Amino acid sequence: MFGFGISISKFHLQIFINLDGGSKTNILRIPAEGESSIAIKINLLSTGEDADVYFLVGVGDGKELLSAHKLILKHASEVFAAMFRFDAKNEKAEFASANCPVEVTDVEAAAFKVMLSFIYTGDLAELSGDNAMAVLYAAKKYNIPELVDASLQVPVSSLRNVFLAYALAELYELENFAYHCLFYIDENADTLIESEGFLQIDQKLLCEIFERDELQISGEISIWNAALRWADAKCRQNGIECSAENRRAVLGPALFQMRFPLVSIEEFSKKIVPTDVLSKDEVIAVYQFHALPNCHGISDGLFPMQFPINGRISDRKEGTILMDIEKVSEFAQEDFESRRYSEKVYINGLSWKILAQIKKQTESTDNEKWLGFFYWCDATKKDSNWRCCVRSATFRIVPQKSGAMKSIGKLIDNVLNNKSTGLGFDYFISFAELMDPNKGFYNGEEDKVTLAIDVITVDEPKIDKCILD
Repeated sequence: MFGFGISISKFHLQIFINLDGGSKTNILRIPAEGESSIAIKINLLSTGEDADVYFLVGVGDGKELLSAHKLILKHASEVFAAMFRFDAKNEKAEFASANCPVEVTDVEAAAFKVMLSFIYTGDLAELSGDNAMAVLYAAKKYNIPELVDASLQVPVSSLRNVFLAYALAELYELENFAYHCLFYIDENADTLIESEGFLQIDQKLLCEIFERDELQISGEISIWNAALRWADAKCRQNGIECSAENRRAVLGPALFQMRFPLVSIEEFSKKIVPTDVLSKDEVIAVYQFHALPNCHGISDGLFPMQFPINGRISDRKEGTILMDIEKVSEFAQEDFESRRYSEKVYINGLSWKILAQIKKQTESTDNEKWLGFFYWCDATKKDSNWRCCVRSATFRIVPQKSGAMKSIGKLIDNVLNNKSTGLGFDYFISFAELMDPNKGFYNGEEDKVTLAIDVITVDEPKIDKCILD
């Protein structure tokens, strides 16, 4: 029996035949007047109309059944094309039918939807930091280079798990992306090692992170606390007790990337020794290091040091904090006490920032605005008795052209603590002078001013002094 029919909708004209009372077989699909191919694909994707392949994507409660069209998929991906060629050769198997969908357990449903949307319409509206790495994995699996590139354009700072991102970058040999991930991990280590994402990394990556000199952390005790959290998480995943022996076992070689000699004697004695993760010989070696710091090179001693003793970059005693004030002309119009902060820089285990603030001189009767210029330390991860001795802090405006005037302020011999976390100048320079083109401080083309503070810290406090040049 032979049948012929025409189906008309606002989206398309569809001609089909019917053989022996069987199901409809499409022959021709003609776009309705004014309809674009994108509109057709959007309709096909959203409605599942005429779908001839189905995917059961995800695991557990996250599973979703998604419909698609072989013709569209195989033109976007050779992987899909090969899959459907196999399907055609294996006619007896009801492969990819509605009753027997293709199971995809290693890709999240949300990421698969983003991939389908990109294949059908080029739309990336749903690509975000939350799903970018899952989309990257899907794009690599199905060999869609343009979607790979789009996934790598998502800012590292917005990624749901930068550790997973770095692991994928290493797996796929994406050197530039891996570099940006590591840089972000280094710059934000204090926060990231306390995240849930950190607990998901494997032992190999744990070792790689702990051995980095570039980690910006408030102190080595932060590394230890993170290591214990990670070890306990792995013990629970493996269904074993969080004992000292098991903690040491799951940490493995990562234990010997931790810089116990750099932890203070007090913290080492109170927070590390009681856990019994370290052996007695290892504990004695650390105490010996503190008692005889000049003898740590003796490798054949009774208690040789097995842990790194070199400081990280964040332990350096001096450094420079930089800040670009963008759109200075707009900043100058803001209300008094408006403020902006620079990116953080670690010096002597503290997170330092520049604080730029709009100030008004109290004795002044006019509304002239001045630049308040300060350094500020975030010591939230320190105990209440912390102290940092600043030998000198040189405040300066970076010249934007040769022959520019100098504007320098200097604070010497100051002590920072829990009650005093920052110092600087309330009235460093007026905005009128700052933006005077003859002074050379202001970049008019970019509407920008660059501030800098050179900080030198020491171990012992001196006397408070202030010099303004």
